[in-house]
Amino acid sequence: MDWNSFAIEPGSTVTDAVIAQVQQQLGVLLPALYLDLVRYADEASPEVCCFSYGLGETGISEFFAFSAEAHPYSLLWYAQHVPGLPAGYLPIARDAGGWLICLDFNSPSVAVALYDTDARCSHWVAAHFPGFVQLWRE
Repeated sequence: MDWNSFAIEPGSTVTDAVIAQVQQQLGVLLPALYLDLVRYADEASPEVCCFSYGLGETGISEFFAFSAEAHPYSLLWYAQHVPGLPAGYLPIARDAGGWLICLDFNSPSVAVALYDTDARCSHWVAAHFPGFVQLWRE
C-alpha cells in the first residue's frame, strides 16, 4: 500500500516482536494491512481520511499508538479502558468527533465499525480493513 498517497508521514519503531507481543496480549491476529500501516507510521494521522458510513460522513483524527505497553492513548489502553465496548471490538483510531474506529472481530473478515462512547452504540463502516482504507478520500 502506498500510505504516502493518503498524506501519511512515515515514522514507526514498531517491530515484528512488538506486533507479536500485542497480538498475544489481545488474543487476536490483526489484519495484515493494518499491521502494514503501523509499520509505516505509528500513530498515523492521514490527511486523506474522510469516509462515509450509514449515518453520514466523518474523518480519521488519528490512529492510536501501537505499543506492547498499555499507556494512555495506546491501542492496548483503549482495549482495556472503554466502558461498554462491545465484545470483540478493538479501538484502533478516533474520528474527528471522538467516536472510536474499531476492528470488529465478531466478523470472520474483521469488519470496521464506529463506536459512539456516549450513546454506546456502533455503526458498520466496512466489511474489512482493506475495504475501510478504500473508502478514504479528501
